[in-house]
Amino acid sequence: MEIIKYEIKKGDTLESIAIQQGLPVRELVNFHNENCGLTNMIIGDKVPIQLTFILLEKEKKDINEEDICAARYRCEQINTSKFNGNLVHYVEQNFQYLLKINFQEKTGHVKLEDYKKNMSPALIAETFDFIKATERIKNNVSFKLNSKGKIKEITNKEEINKNWNDFKESTFSDLAFIKKLQEVNPSAVHELKNIGDRQFSLSANNEEEYWRNFFYFCCFDQYLFNNDHWDEMKFDFVSTIVPPIIIPLSIRYDKVDEKDGIITVRKVAEYKLTENLEKEIIKRYDELHKSVVKYNFTAYKLIFRSTIEIDSSNKTLKTGKVVLKEEVSDNIENECTFTIKKLENFTP
Repeated sequence: MEIIKYEIKKGDTLESIAIQQGLPVRELVNFHNENCGLTNMIIGDKVPIQLTFILLEKEKKDINEEDICAARYRCEQINTSKFNGNLVHYVEQNFQYLLKINFQEKTGHVKLEDYKKNMSPALIAETFDFIKATERIKNNVSFKLNSKGKIKEITNKEEINKNWNDFKESTFSDLAFIKKLQEVNPSAVHELKNIGDRQFSLSANNEEEYWRNFFYFCCFDQYLFNNDHWDEMKFDFVSTIVPPIIIPLSIRYDKVDEKDGIITVRKVAEYKLTENLEKEIIKRYDELHKSVVKYNFTAYKLIFRSTIEIDSSNKTLKTGKVVLKEEVSDNIENECTFTIKKLENFTP
């Protein structure tokens, strides 16, 4: 094993160095500490002021810069819900993500840098601080990609778990939403902690869950590693109207256009309701909505499609749009529109 020194530069953090090397931060720190001697050890999650280098295995350092892509994206997501044609919920969310991909190693990192939300009715806006905190924990993630461009393994689970536990111990109970919930329903607060413990545990197998987030759905797919041929993909869609029922989808990929190095891809989801699945949907509709809507179940419909523009020179997404509309006709309708755009000036 040959060891080399990475010279620490101004602005470097443990996280940024780990991303460059295609490593989890914990693995980077552990290797350095095992080989550096007591005076140069890294304690905590920051680079010590006096430290000028980090020790690396040579094979981890030999990375072609052309195989590493970094970009920032801004996204807008608007969700609406209607009962009997009347708007009852409106949520507007804005995100800024940092994305880095090492195509040679098939590794990546995503960090949620900014998150804003506007809700109506304002009553549910109190939950925002809790949602914002958990989204930041979840979306500071390093991973390995499979040959289809999807996340196959999260490699920084220890960091995610630590961030959740730090939040739970230091901030969780001070949030206004949690304080009010504690007064009226203490068991619900306990259950929120349990949900977080499961979601951010070291044993959690939630890699597929990330693809349900439209940012990952747009950025991580077959076109990362293949410009010409894409297989039909199976996807389990969790209904927003009759949860937790799953609607099995088949996603078809079509190349719409290729011009000036930009490939336009359309992804269209198709589904088929079996008799048993429709019975499940009707039963769940009756449980959740019939008393409010006042009308019997009519017909289930789902539209799910997206259009993506890919820069073929570096295989990164330039723009994208996802439209999702799920309804029980004339009774209840949930619609989501998601747009994403790569930043051209504020680059990593």
